[in-house]
Amino acid sequence: MSKELEIIDPNLPSNDSENIVQGNDNDRTIQLFNETAGSAQALLSLYAQCKEVEAKTEQLKIWSNVKIAEITAKYKSCQDFLEKTFGERDKALSKHYELLDNAIASGDRELIIHSLHGISNIVTSSPLDDFEEFVKLYEDTSRPLLDF
Repeated sequence: MSKELEIIDPNLPSNDSENIVQGNDNDRTIQLFNETAGSAQALLSLYAQCKEVEAKTEQLKIWSNVKIAEITAKYKSCQDFLEKTFGERDKALSKHYELLDNAIASGDRELIIHSLHGISNIVTSSPLDDFEEFVKLYEDTSRPLLDF
């Protein structure tokens, strides 16, 4: 006889005590089964949620890789544009200064004025104005950037 049975009702005859023990065991078995089934159901639910989160994480990785590639391409395009713009500006200024040096060496007043005017036009214009237009065109998705 178990202590649990004695605590429940120590005055019952032994035959009834056995029935109560069996009933308690059956109730406990059903309770354990229900708890186990509930735990299994919760575990399956967590597993499904985990798989869903893994799928979303994979989608985010793919999306982020695409976005990084887009940003990198945009950065390289802008960098190339600025390097070429300032490079052309540098070449033009170099040519005007070379022309100015030759004009001073030859004493040609008209050529001196013309080269100074060219230098002044280059220095007073902003190459970033063209860059702002480039960025606007680049970000406008309604029109293709390159039209072949």
